[in-house]
Amino acid sequence: MNKFLKIFSFIFVSFTVLILSLISLISLIDKKNKDYQPSICNVNSSEDCLGGWFYRVNKKRADKNAEFASTHDWNYVLLSSNVKSQNARERLVNNTLAFRAKNIDVHIMCLEDTVYIDDPISAYNEISEILKFVNENNLDIQGIHIDCEPHGREDWKTASVEERNVIFNNFLKVVEYGRQAINEFRPKTTYSAAVAWWYSSKAKNNELEYGRGYDLVNKDRLDFIIPMIYDGAGGTVERVISRSEDYITDNASTVIGIAVEDYDYDKFNNIAQEIKNIRKESQYFNGISVYSNHHYPDWDDF
Repeated sequence: MNKFLKIFSFIFVSFTVLILSLISLISLIDKKNKDYQPSICNVNSSEDCLGGWFYRVNKKRADKNAEFASTHDWNYVLLSSNVKSQNARERLVNNTLAFRAKNIDVHIMCLEDTVYIDDPISAYNEISEILKFVNENNLDIQGIHIDCEPHGREDWKTASVEERNVIFNNFLKVVEYGRQAINEFRPKTTYSAAVAWWYSSKAKNNELEYGRGYDLVNKDRLDFIIPMIYDGAGGTVERVISRSEDYITDNASTVIGIAVEDYDYDKFNNIAQEIKNIRKESQYFNGISVYSNHHYPDWDDF
């Protein structure tokens, strides 16, 4: 009888220890997941995120690209990239390493075409391939940024409200398929997209069904939106503040997109700072994105 009790006691204690260990492990994993917060850049305050869209990646050496960004105090880049060829894959690796060496966070910019709107599942396929490559090569990237703009389609210009809603809803499917790929292949990856500054105002006027900031930024879609306040929309601090208001008041995490060419370059840094000073009062303001590296007057100097 004593022998039986000893065996039973040993099994009970061992089982209890195992259960407690599993609970502890689950709690640790859960804590790590809760601790993760999407971010555009890794600085103390998200309002200090300053970076931009980075094109013509193949025109200069990776170290020169990184030097340019660092010289202009960028702490993140939206790096135009794909993994469709050996050269493209090598550029992605080399540039990621160069930017990270200067402590600049890298978001891979992809889906740079409206064709994905006609075939949303192709967005899942492309982002999956990118993330698998990132994982295989242990690339230290911060996020995925998509530049698939529904209003950039030719048929958008003449489309009725109903037709525009069909186009826009397909764009949302593109976004959702991208999120699905991220969740499957690299969950702790920040997800952002370039958007028109006026989607939310159109939705308020019943000209778009799902264009509000909270339609775009939620757990099934994006972490951040980057409204493009240029091409005639920007040019002054007042315009930028006014045209970023809808997304901010929609409580959508927003990075404000401005174009360096819209301003007197000698005053550009002061203008960016002024925008930040006004917008930082909102917890939904997460920095500034500049369009773009090759429009800076000193781009050719590097």
